[in-house]
Amino acid sequence: AGAGAVALAACGGSSKSGGAASATTSAGGGAPGARILGAAFSDGYGADPVFVAGIAQRAPFVVFDAETGKPVREGLPDAIDIELRRGSTLVSTFTVERHDDGIPTPYYPLIFTPADAGDYEARVAFSARPQPFRVDTRNTVKLVQVGDPLRPFDTPTTSNARGVKPVCTRSEPCPLHEVSLTDALKTPGPIVFIVATPGFCQTAVCGPVLDLLLSARAANPGLRMIHAEPYLDPEKDISSGKPARTAPIVDAYALTYEPSLYVADRDHIVRARLDFTWDKAEITKALATAGA
Repeated sequence: AGAGAVALAACGGSSKSGGAASATTSAGGGAPGARILGAAFSDGYGADPVFVAGIAQRAPFVVFDAETGKPVREGLPDAIDIELRRGSTLVSTFTVERHDDGIPTPYYPLIFTPADAGDYEARVAFSARPQPFRVDTRNTVKLVQVGDPLRPFDTPTTSNARGVKPVCTRSEPCPLHEVSLTDALKTPGPIVFIVATPGFCQTAVCGPVLDLLLSARAANPGLRMIHAEPYLDPEKDISSGKPARTAPIVDAYALTYEPSLYVADRDHIVRARLDFTWDKAEITKALATAGA
């Protein structure tokens, strides 16, 4: 995670502990060569829960070196079998493929529908330590879910920054700030909306997710794409030693982490949502759900 992780769970970090996923779920002490399955998401203990019972959810996992606590990036299997448990009860077993197309850290995205709220564990054969996480109720987790409409919001644009500085932290100009999300929602048509801070999240677990979206833009001319930064003025805050203040979009979308991406159809209903980390293959599949 980059410097902006002091305020949000960025790239799998924890907003309450301030650390990256490797520090909060699988920090060192293991035998040399041993590997541990860790959460690349807010597990509901170090940060607020992000999973909702009764609705399909996506949980990206990363493999860590048990001794160093760092993500393993080489020599990983094409797929792993993940057991989902509640206490001693086996809920289900999933074969989850590795994803690493266009990003530096491989991950395994588990798609599951938890029947009930509560405490869960993910187990794999190679890890002596299970990865616990919490599932909560729809009333508690206010995140936009697949099947919900996009929430109108006056996102900053090049002509009206609305107090956000800079409008985009990407090192090169970003073309996704011409219109606000509210204005885009005034006319029918598929919309892709991303909340991410590329200037502070380039090489960690999350990967260059905005660049992946921009690369897919030319192949999807029928999709309107809008980007919003999650911080008001991160460089000023960080240089002064203060926590990075979040932009209003964070509260509007109930985010406790970034990045987050929403793909909506012509009626502006969300058909796919990606959080924390994704690669080229996942974003391509998500964009296809818009029906452009």
